Amino acid sequence: MLRLHDAADGLLARVRLPGGRLSASALAAVAAAAELGNGIIELTSRASLQLRGLRDPALATEILADAGLLPTRSHERARNILASPLAGRHPLSQLNPDTVVDALDQALCSDDSLVDLSGRFLFGVDDGSGMLAHPVDVLIGPGGSVEAALKAARRGATGFITGALPTPGPALPLGPLVQSDRLVALTFMPPLARLDPTGARALAGLASGFRLSVRRTLTVLDIDPSQVPSLTRQLNALGLVTDPRSGWVGLTACAGLGACRRAQFDVRIAAARRAEQRDAAAGAEHWAACERNCGLIPGARLMGTR
Repeated sequence: MLRLHDAADGLLARVRLPGGRLSASALAAVAAAAELGNGIIELTSRASLQLRGLRDPALATEILADAGLLPTRSHERARNILASPLAGRHPLSQLNPDTVVDALDQALCSDDSLVDLSGRFLFGVDDGSGMLAHPVDVLIGPGGSVEAALKAARRGATGFITGALPTPGPALPLGPLVQSDRLVALTFMPPLARLDPTGARALAGLASGFRLSVRRTLTVLDIDPSQVPSLTRQLNALGLVTDPRSGWVGLTACAGLGACRRAQFDVRIAAARRAEQRDAAAGAEHWAACERNCGLIPGARLMGTR
């Protein structure tokens, strides 16, 4: 929010969400801020958000700060913390990552030596389930130490692990998943990782909060099993994808024409057509509008480059 990127469609702002946590009230604030731009809200591969085409970034920053999304200005670019999307509810979980994320975020923001930590430097907190599913510079596993993680960051260490190293687990699927307490977590995704303000406000009215993942999904936790069918229907009515067999699953695209000066064609329309022809069994595919192939995920089939 404080160092905006000048994209082809205007100023782009990144909204960091340590641990991927987003309350309903914060999502409503994001919707209001997005209306000060071109109305595009993007989910990122770092479990955060982007707002595009901002015309009044100062007011957008004020709106997000009032919602608690900008608790620090000095350390804002350093608050890159991923966490397991089920937040300790997975049967293999050994800790509540929220406690660790909070402690790490607070300690990070009070450490003057980390003011200039690169915005690319990434912390991860794994609850033992192995569902973090993203490479990080410093990983805190069960039994790990926040202070050890900060010491590694001060040295600029990469690949540092404190605590137990979790065994990689399966990817979090779309749809319902029974938690260790027998309540249900429901995971869904917006097509091509984009929401608009109207949809975001409607979504904010369906739950008290959401968890973002590096796979550009959102999860609602702690649902009574009897409420899952109704919530699923409401999400589908908003155009959100809950079916793990959908053609949208595994399909990604770059910003495309109008948003990137290098884009050679409307790659997002092409990707949407492709979604109607495929299913999840087709595997990961990434559509790119130029030879830079921005957003390409390792292992994904490259599509669309001319």
